Amino acid sequence: MFFFAWAIGEGFIVWRWIHNGAPPTPGALLLPSGLFIGLAILAEYQPIHGVATLFAFALDVAVALQIVGRQPDQVTGWPPPMINDPTVILPGAQSSTTAELTAYQAGGTGGPSASVTNPSTGGGTGAGGTGGGSGLVLE
Repeated sequence: MFFFAWAIGEGFIVWRWIHNGAPPTPGALLLPSGLFIGLAILAEYQPIHGVATLFAFALDVAVALQIVGRQPDQVTGWPPPMINDPTVILPGAQSSTTAELTAYQAGGTGGPSASVTNPSTGGGTGAGGTGGGSGLVLE
């Protein structure tokens, strides 16, 4: 029975967050789950099993009465703002140009804007460093 009370309660929380236009946060799901786990542990004691079960479903009814017929007014901050900081390197973004890498591998004076490692020696240079060789890998 506690599983159903927990699932109904979590369903109300997820429904409310979805209507706010955001996925539910882990904290919003964790606290009610802890409450229902505590009630389930209390219900293991046979004399209060019925009271704990009734209380679990009463919580669901109380939450339903709080959300039915009301517009969500919670600020979710979703979707997160775009990252337009040029110093942040996003996954999949190319941080050095092909011309910089070619000049660096040919032993030129300019270095790539990203740190480079030579897998054969394990050595590397930072931005603006010099060095030659092939098989360089961007870090």
